[in-house]
Amino acid sequence: MKKLIILSALALSSFVFKAQENNTWRWGAQIGMQGNQAKFVGGMSNANARFHQNPYGTGALNFNVRYDYNQRWAFTSGIGFSSIGYEFAIAENYSFYNLDKRYTTINSSVGLVEIPVLAIYKFKQNCNNWKWVASGGFVGILYGAQTSDKQFNPNNDGQTSQPYISSTTTTNGGGNLHARFLIGKEKLFKNGSIFNASLIWNAGFNNMATSTVNYTIDGQSYQHKFNNTGNFFGFRFAYYLKPIKTSTAKTIQK
Repeated sequence: MKKLIILSALALSSFVFKAQENNTWRWGAQIGMQGNQAKFVGGMSNANARFHQNPYGTGALNFNVRYDYNQRWAFTSGIGFSSIGYEFAIAENYSFYNLDKRYTTINSSVGLVEIPVLAIYKFKQNCNNWKWVASGGFVGILYGAQTSDKQFNPNNDGQTSQPYISSTTTTNGGGNLHARFLIGKEKLFKNGSIFNASLIWNAGFNNMATSTVNYTIDGQSYQHKFNNTGNFFGFRFAYYLKPIKTSTAKTIQK
């Protein structure tokens, strides 16, 4: 009798989870961090050993809608906000008691609006309701025209004719189409909500922003030029609410 009750409970639980993954819609939100990399395209090819062109770190926020077609396939879209940019630094002498002074850094950014359209493949779920998921698709990127000038001068006398390091970042604005791939794991809760944690790779194909950096070290002036297509690696965390009660979903759950 006990075994029958357990088997019945497992069968009922399996049916409920299947119903939550067939023809169901969910609203959700996604947050994350990413490192955006730029590419050298012009100016002086020789750089001072103290100069660094670092990946630009930024955050991302997306509001998504997700459609689970069945236990294997799902689709998601929505609107998101993020940025690309540049970070330039010069290494300095420093104290172990004040590591914040190790680099002189300037950075600039370009705000982005993104509209992803992704297909999701869901692998077999384990006994704890976790599963591997892989997704891929395309992202429409929109951004405005802007010019951003940044500089740092260690002098306090107001003289800025010869900045220690400066950059000018420009973009003409417009739209691009990017490719995006994610792989991660997600958990389906009993109430139908979903938590997802994924690594993300985004590939841009056309230049979106150009930055020219100038700096002077030991009396020698340098200039380098970099382009940014929006390529980045990062991670994302997403949470989807329990399924929206549609007529199709209600029919399946009955």
